[in-house]
Amino acid sequence: MLSEIGQENSRSGPIVAAAITVVALSLFAVLLRLISRLALIRRATLDDLFIVVAWLIALAMSIALCLGTHYGLGKHDQYIRLDWRGTLNRLQYVFLVLYNPALMATKTSILIFYLSLTSATRRFFKLATITILVVVNVAGCVLTILNIIQCLPIDAAFQYPRPIGAKCISILNLPLASAPVNIITDLVILLLPLPIFTSLGIPRKQKIVLVFIFSAGIFVTVVDVVRIAYLQQASQIGLYWGNLSDTPNNNIEDQNFFWYTSKSLMWSIVEVNIGITCACIPTLKPVVSWTANHLPLRNCIWTSRMDLLSTSRQQLETEEPGSTTEWLEDTLVDGRNNRQADNRTEPEGEHLPQSLQSDIDLGTVQTPGIVVFDYVGSSNLESMIDFSTKQSIRPLIIINTLCFIIGFAEGNLWDLTCKFSALSEMTQLEIRVTYALYYCGYFVAASTLGWIILPKYSFKATIITGLWVYSCGVLIFWPSAVLGSLPAFMISNLIVGTGIATLEMGINPFVALCGRPEFPEARLNFSYFVRGLGGTISRFVVQKPIFGTLGNPRTLVIAQWEYLGLAVLCITSMLVLYYLPLPDASDEDLASHSSGWVAVGTPRIRQFSVAYVTLGFGIATQLCYKPVESSIGMIEVSYMGLYTKAGAQACFTAGRLVAAIVMTFLKPRHVLAFFQFASVAAAVAASQANQKGIVVDTMLVLFFISPIYPTTLGICLRGLGSRVKPASVLVVAASSSAAIAISVLGNLLDRSTCRRAWLLMVGLLIPMIVFPLYLNLMPVARKQVDPAKDKKAHLPN
Repeated sequence: MLSEIGQENSRSGPIVAAAITVVALSLFAVLLRLISRLALIRRATLDDLFIVVAWLIALAMSIALCLGTHYGLGKHDQYIRLDWRGTLNRLQYVFLVLYNPALMATKTSILIFYLSLTSATRRFFKLATITILVVVNVAGCVLTILNIIQCLPIDAAFQYPRPIGAKCISILNLPLASAPVNIITDLVILLLPLPIFTSLGIPRKQKIVLVFIFSAGIFVTVVDVVRIAYLQQASQIGLYWGNLSDTPNNNIEDQNFFWYTSKSLMWSIVEVNIGITCACIPTLKPVVSWTANHLPLRNCIWTSRMDLLSTSRQQLETEEPGSTTEWLEDTLVDGRNNRQADNRTEPEGEHLPQSLQSDIDLGTVQTPGIVVFDYVGSSNLESMIDFSTKQSIRPLIIINTLCFIIGFAEGNLWDLTCKFSALSEMTQLEIRVTYALYYCGYFVAASTLGWIILPKYSFKATIITGLWVYSCGVLIFWPSAVLGSLPAFMISNLIVGTGIATLEMGINPFVALCGRPEFPEARLNFSYFVRGLGGTISRFVVQKPIFGTLGNPRTLVIAQWEYLGLAVLCITSMLVLYYLPLPDASDEDLASHSSGWVAVGTPRIRQFSVAYVTLGFGIATQLCYKPVESSIGMIEVSYMGLYTKAGAQACFTAGRLVAAIVMTFLKPRHVLAFFQFASVAAAVAASQANQKGIVVDTMLVLFFISPIYPTTLGICLRGLGSRVKPASVLVVAASSSAAIAISVLGNLLDRSTCRRAWLLMVGLLIPMIVFPLYLNLMPVARKQVDPAKDKKAHLPN
């Protein structure tokens, strides 16, 4: 009776059924693809070879999985005979080793197909595709090698029980740790061609069909997420923290291990075969067209298709020798007639390669004079230098919405980071190094992306790059949490810092330049207020529900999904931002236009331009400001609870809103002077306060220092002309000084008193007073930074 109940609970039947179904589906798709390429087009390419290789590997995986069910996969331990264990281990080993090569071959096939699109597109698409191709293959090879040597000695993976002294990587931790790589590459492959296709000179309905066909890969990502969920469910049967290198039994001897892991293995084979099927869909048009032309119901089918695409047929004017067939003449559509059918006037562009037209019916693309992929450059974008207040409202709403999302993600990220630190029992030194690496990311971004992306491309390109880098850093938390890897966690913080700095390099000058030149400081303060508002809301709303009991490693499972959610939020924002039109400002515009952005010239202070002197003072101020802000963050972690931290964040946010409002009728240099002197007084009071009063004084300091950075930045950019972008990069780079201050402050906090820490911050705030004194006491500085009401007042000679 017990045996019958055990057989009823077995998952073997559904696993076999799922494996056979998806491998048959992928076989059908591959056969249709081969018919399309070999029989109809009579031209096979390298991507066809890779998809065949991928299917053969998927077939081998399916065979291993089905044989595994015969030897106990999907059954409880009591129904698995001891003499089956060795064979079951071998089959599972084969399955796991083949998993990454199958994905690698599938993605390589898709990316090689993408490369064939580059003959009629811009250079960026080709470079991005090659980059992803390298990442996919390098990551796939590394993961395959790790699966091969999952046990030392290697043959220990096949034996049951495990030999004494054998060391194995958990076969659950390794797939979980590699999950971000799969998700990132899936999303990139999904999103990469969409801007190209949506820019084609073809009717809107045809674009929708085309994008839908290439978006079929979203199903692969969905399946991957389901697979990860089952992997995590299986991993929790014996959850432990950080057992990467000292796992004695590779989880194989956990109770009912093969029962719990069977679903994740089943979804792995589903993911691989669905990926192969989706990779074949864009190449099936010749087969569909040939079938439609030769079926008895051809007229009905063809009419429906023409209604859907709103296009007309036209005989080919030029035929490629040896490749012209009757079905090809019926299916190729001329771009000029497409535009007439859609009653739109679009520029006539160049044709894609004929083989691609016959595959996916792309029609034509826009001419090089039209911005097809405006991520690449900004030469054809609308200039925002002369924008009125009304004109600047829409782009500023877009950017401030993005600032809110960034702030919300930042608030969640810091909470998750604190929980990771507690769960992994990091020492104070390790925590300080982690925070310092975050601010080192500012220097990395400024010294690399700040001189590569921002000067050559648009603000929009810089912001999108920052979102992408930030998302990658967030996703790296996943393997660091699964493996309990502190180095990976530190690298994650470095990349996140790089992403935030890149976002600031794009957003800060955009906000300063977009609108009337009298109010860049007010706009920057309001933008940072919106960003802080997102962080404040995240602290009040999201912090408590995220985690269970502090110190319980199971809460990291939830944290991983929170990190994934943050990454998806940023990637979605990146995609939406790409399609939203944003103005830009070229160096020529900045150098030639009026108001506060004219090129550097007289007057001078000694031999230096006053604008450069102001910039130097601003950078020096930032070198002192960021350490103060980060040091107060360390004090929050040490001395404040959940709601007092949220209250401190609210004070920090409110200060910027107050400054933004005041700057609409007071000069920014006056407002800056007030807040800087007030922050020194508040910091001195905090250094003398007792344990109870320190919370209130800390909130006051946060309120008064909050407008210093955005106001300083806005003032520094005045009068720099074409050097506005490099100047914003230098100001952002100065934020990396916080990395040094955190180390010094940490030593003071370790001595169980924060009085010395506050004295250090007073010592940093006092030199910052020099900047507002210079602005208010030097006549040439006042003339240079004061807003000009008359736009023609500062025209260059």
